[in-house]
Amino acid sequence: MRTRGGNRLRILLIVQEYTKWRRARHVSYCSQLGLEEALLADGIECFTLTTPWLGQARRICAGSRFDQVWIDIIQSSLGDEIFADQGLLEWVAARAPVRVGFLPESLDYTSEEESHQPLLGLRRRNVESRIPYLTHVVACDEIDAERIAGRGLAPAIWWPQAVTERSIGGIDPVPSEDPAIFTGAVYGERARWLDHPDLKGLLVHLPPPEDATLYPICFNTLHKAARAFLRGRLPGASSALSAYLGALRHIRRRSYASWLAGLRQGCAVVNLPHFVKTYAGRVMEGMAAGRPIISWDIPDRPRNRALFEEGREILLFSRESPEQLADQIRRIRRDPVLARRLAENGQAKVRRFHTLERRTREILRWIETGDQPAYGAGSPISGVAT
Repeated sequence: MRTRGGNRLRILLIVQEYTKWRRARHVSYCSQLGLEEALLADGIECFTLTTPWLGQARRICAGSRFDQVWIDIIQSSLGDEIFADQGLLEWVAARAPVRVGFLPESLDYTSEEESHQPLLGLRRRNVESRIPYLTHVVACDEIDAERIAGRGLAPAIWWPQAVTERSIGGIDPVPSEDPAIFTGAVYGERARWLDHPDLKGLLVHLPPPEDATLYPICFNTLHKAARAFLRGRLPGASSALSAYLGALRHIRRRSYASWLAGLRQGCAVVNLPHFVKTYAGRVMEGMAAGRPIISWDIPDRPRNRALFEEGREILLFSRESPEQLADQIRRIRRDPVLARRLAENGQAKVRRFHTLERRTREILRWIETGDQPAYGAGSPISGVAT
């Protein structure tokens, strides 16, 4: 990827990161350092900062200019103190002529969802106050992308989840006697689903696989050292950042590999209801891992619904029906041909349309031309069994 002058495109990538693994484990690699991996694979010159280092950004990037800035502008649970200093946003706006804000979560929530996490009710207002500092917005929720663009706040594009190309593996035989698995945080109504009598013996919650490794301890130790360095305002910030990022990449990539391996432990991967109104990363990740996917049918999101064909690449269930989810798991367990077909078709769709390498190229092309990709919606993969 080159600029008009023939030089490599330079992107300042600012990604959300926590300082304790207890919270950091819930941040998707593919919406964070996975973006860096995909940009570098495309020949982009990418300078990465994580949010704990933003306080030193002016010093580290002094005198530097970039072609684009990519930044997560939700920073969920980090608190709005990250953006309380409007001077920081002004500094970001001065770094590059193109500033792309990423929204990895939805902006609007029901009253029931807000009752579980009251701060969700402030998200839309807070995010929209940051958009004037941006030139483009990339939103995981298609409704948010439509509203932001429709109101003239900024050009906006819908951003379905994706996986790294290297994470797409082979397809092992689906273990028909094993339960389906759910991986992720247990919040909201998920506990009720996991304890529902109709799902006993059919659905289990997989504990974080990295808990059996030293990576959580390494992660916490790394950030404890980084905090001490940053508090001391010691010289050599650029070298310290480079060492920090090297260690962080190793921890994040190995933990991501453990996560993907864990998805292969069941007969299927289940995507239980969640607050974000798009397919969670576990849908594409489970397909990459070679397992059938059973997801709740997210309402009022037609573009998301069209990403995968029901009965051919994915199975769906109603949010109001644990019984329907139980029936879908039983279908997988008693029909190995169906299980294999779903795994093959889902993985083929991900390989063709939902890799991070492809997704970053689509975003860059949209910035340049304004053309919005279709993401393979409604396009079956030829040569795969139906």
